[in-house]
Amino acid sequence: MRRHRDQRSQLIGGLLVLLALATPAAAQDGTVNDWATFRARLAGCWQAPPGSEGSLIAFRFGLDKTGAMRGKPLVTARQLTGDKETRRLYEEAAARALETCLPVPVSPSFGAILGESPIRLRFVNTKPTAAYQLNSNITIFAPE
Repeated sequence: MRRHRDQRSQLIGGLLVLLALATPAAAQDGTVNDWATFRARLAGCWQAPPGSEGSLIAFRFGLDKTGAMRGKPLVTARQLTGDKETRRLYEEAAARALETCLPVPVSPSFGAILGESPIRLRFVNTKPTAAYQLNSNITIFAPE
C-alpha cells in the first residue's frame, strides 16, 4: 500500500514537471501566445476615469506579425456618460491603453494569426457580463 502511494507521488511530481515545461511562453518570457493572454495584457493597461460608469468605446484595428499596430485605430462606437470633461477623459484613457500596451511582444505563431485578424475591441465601464470573447472580438470591462 505504501509502495503504491510512493509511486503515485512520483507520478504526480513528474506530471507537475511536465506541466511546468508545457506552460505557454507568456508565463515564461512575457511573449503573448494566445487570445486570452492578449486580452489580459490589454485589460492591464486600461483604467476608466471616475464618473464614467455606463460608458463604452469600441475600436477596430489591425496588428502586424510583430504585435505593432498597423495604422490608426478606427472608433466604431461611442456611448459616453458624464460631463464633457469625463467623456474626454474616457476617450483619452482608451487611446492611452492602446498606446501603452502596443506593440505587444508576440510569438511567431500568434503573430501570424494577428497579421490576418482585424481586432474589434470594446472598453466598457459597466459591471462585467457575459460578453462575446471569441478570438479577435474582445471586450475589456473596467476594473472594479
